[in-house]
Amino acid sequence: MTNQNLLIFLLTEPQGTVRLPGSKSISNRMLLLSALSHGVTEIRDLLHSDDTEHMLQGLRTLGVSVEALGDHAYRVQGCAGDFPVKDAQLFLGNAGTAFRPLTAALALAGGHYQLSGVPRMHERPIADLVDALRELGADIRYLGAEGFPPLEIHPAKLLSGSRVAVRGDVSSQFLSALLMALPLMQVQPRLR
Repeated sequence: MTNQNLLIFLLTEPQGTVRLPGSKSISNRMLLLSALSHGVTEIRDLLHSDDTEHMLQGLRTLGVSVEALGDHAYRVQGCAGDFPVKDAQLFLGNAGTAFRPLTAALALAGGHYQLSGVPRMHERPIADLVDALRELGADIRYLGAEGFPPLEIHPAKLLSGSRVAVRGDVSSQFLSALLMALPLMQVQPRLR
């Protein structure tokens, strides 16, 4: 197996229009990216699902301004990665598409957070993502069974020059969660 490097370039002012298909994964990724960005993002045709409702509620709990415009459209005021609420408890039901990316973002956001869900969520593995975040200096603790939610997150002591390894055969959500959260670090690690 050869090492492959993934290069991510910073866009200073991205603009455009994206038409979302009916996907809870894409909808929740778009919501989180909008919250982490600078400025205002309008999202149209957001999939209405239990997962997106939990993400919307989670972002509001974190102090992100999310305004419903009607007909599955929302206006999100980005916080540039600095969530206004630094101490919160988030209940995310069985929404893995909300739980995993929020875990990564909050692990690097400099606050104290507890994430939990329904009993079924607490049976869904998250150890690979937690281990990768810990390699970056994240302080994440299991509140139940090792390797599974619920989680408690404390401010990270970020490690510069870190390398992150994450398995891609368990869940694509782990890799996408890391990619969305990594810009929150002052020194971005190299993926291996």
